[in-house]
Amino acid sequence: MSRDFRSGTWIASIALLASGFVSGQTKPGSALSLDGLTVYDSTNNITWLADANPAAANRFTLPLCTATGAEPCVNANGSMDYVSAAAWVKAMNAANYLGHNNWQLPATPPLDRGCTKTGANGNSFGYGCTASALGSLYYNTLGLKAPNTAVPISAGAAGPFSNLQPYLYWSQTNAGSNGNNTFSFDTGWQGANTPTHVMYVLPMIPGKLPGTPPANGQGLQVNPGGQTVYDPVSNVTWLANANLAASNAFGLAPCQGPATPSICVNLDGALNLESANQFIANMNSDHGTGYLAQKNWQLPPVDPGCSGWDCGSARNPMGELFYGQFGLSRGMSAVTTPETAVGPFHNVQPYLYWSCQAASIQDPCQAAGPVTNQEWSFSFGNGFEGTDVLLNNLFVTAYFAGTRAEASGPVIAEVANAEGESPVIAPNTWVEIKGANLAPTGDSRIWRASDFTGDQMPSQLDHVGATVNGRSAYVYYISPTQVNILTPPDALAGPVQVQVTNNGAAASGFTAQAQPLSPSFFVFNGGPYVAAVHANGALIGPTALYPGATTPARPGETILLYANGFGPASVPVTSGSTVQSGTLSPLPAVQIGGVAATVQFAGLVAPGEFQFNVVIPPSLGDGDQAIAATYGGISTQTGTLIAIHK
Repeated sequence: MSRDFRSGTWIASIALLASGFVSGQTKPGSALSLDGLTVYDSTNNITWLADANPAAANRFTLPLCTATGAEPCVNANGSMDYVSAAAWVKAMNAANYLGHNNWQLPATPPLDRGCTKTGANGNSFGYGCTASALGSLYYNTLGLKAPNTAVPISAGAAGPFSNLQPYLYWSQTNAGSNGNNTFSFDTGWQGANTPTHVMYVLPMIPGKLPGTPPANGQGLQVNPGGQTVYDPVSNVTWLANANLAASNAFGLAPCQGPATPSICVNLDGALNLESANQFIANMNSDHGTGYLAQKNWQLPPVDPGCSGWDCGSARNPMGELFYGQFGLSRGMSAVTTPETAVGPFHNVQPYLYWSCQAASIQDPCQAAGPVTNQEWSFSFGNGFEGTDVLLNNLFVTAYFAGTRAEASGPVIAEVANAEGESPVIAPNTWVEIKGANLAPTGDSRIWRASDFTGDQMPSQLDHVGATVNGRSAYVYYISPTQVNILTPPDALAGPVQVQVTNNGAAASGFTAQAQPLSPSFFVFNGGPYVAAVHANGALIGPTALYPGATTPARPGETILLYANGFGPASVPVTSGSTVQSGTLSPLPAVQIGGVAATVQFAGLVAPGEFQFNVVIPPSLGDGDQAIAATYGGISTQTGTLIAIHK
């Protein structure tokens, strides 16, 4: 495939412009700052971060969580346990982020007359809680109504499943006074929840359906018709639609509120436990023959003896999907939440957020939580306020009391891999810098042929430049809120200083984390489909992605994938040169639909751009399949897909 680096028309350019800040309309009592970085809540006199999942892009020196469970640490999706959340805010203050050192976790007072429930110790919980910072944000500032999610997930593709929700799912297993066991497809956590909580249902049937093809291997197998999926490891048959209740309520009334009527299905398919059990019963009696002519649908079981993490196999069929078949680890999301604007905020996660006990919204966090070994939480999936064990992994946001002065010069808010959004950068890697006043007002463009000197990429566009550890980076795209660069090829490790200058004005130094590798796939139009082409150069994707231009890949076909941040190749890179080449050794491991794919070639073919020639596994069925590459023990971003059709 031809690439003209001076005009910026190679395949990477499709991806590098795909991400950016998403601004929404402010609500009464809230105001987005002119630089788009904070939101002032005049009702409570607090200033929030506009990015509602800031830890995914800025870990403030905390390490990435690993399987060892050492803390404090931050997961790749931005979630973390409570000890890590407190440490993250402390590190944020140590960095004097955006000129402030009084950031705090959102506060929750123990008593709230608006809540629907009162716990055994007298604390308020449930729906309608507005005295807490997060409750006030959900119900008052954003005007949401329980049990509605802040961010609807309509596709939710994960392997052969559709409509999988990055939230909690009911099991059939009772947890005594704690309610019922549940499983999170947003973090991999197995816990328990009160029956009044509203969450999702993934129906299953024990064993293999009679008349379906024999099992072949240990991977997921889509049955004829595509509506059910057999997992030979846990020996269960799943419904392929992981949120059927959103489109087929089987006669249950739509919810008008969290428990109105007592048995109902919410607009997004979520149900309380009583409604979930009735939903399954109605599936089994559907038209007298049962849904899909099956009468033994049920909620999945879980082994209550499992620890919170890493439980799969037949002990926890949902855990087997997450850990075994999807190949995920603790703290990873099976489905990526789109960066949808929610009022003046972006990156709101439709999941649970950490809060802390305090006398009022403006008061600092107290040392002790509401219950031993637990702290407050709030769900942007449905407006539920409750408590969670400290080891659970929830999302984090922060605010400080008072207002923030507007910045006049450049401000860096985050530095991340331009495709995977990982806050760890690497040499010769495409990186995005987000912030405010990074380029002159109204100046947004990519590089042009006139910006090059010979075969050297430009280090400035319109007097906007960037450095990494004092070395000039190569500037591809500028705008007031985002600058995209190619980092220099010099070795990077640990904390590194990233700087942006705009017409001679320099931003305050920003400390990013670096390592030799930061692998990611380029994606079309912001994702989730990877940037890939057929051998003839035609684009790969669903036919509806770019009508007339994209077609799915075929099982057994050799395709070309494009990637970023895979480190040094066999030929040393000349800093700034448009000519880059060399191969990777060993070859990266690529999995498609959970099946290992044959990699025929992997190498650097253009500045910061790697090409992988990969054979689609012949056993894969039709549909969107998850795809990941692993190199040096580090994997590409989650949630990427490739369209397959025989």
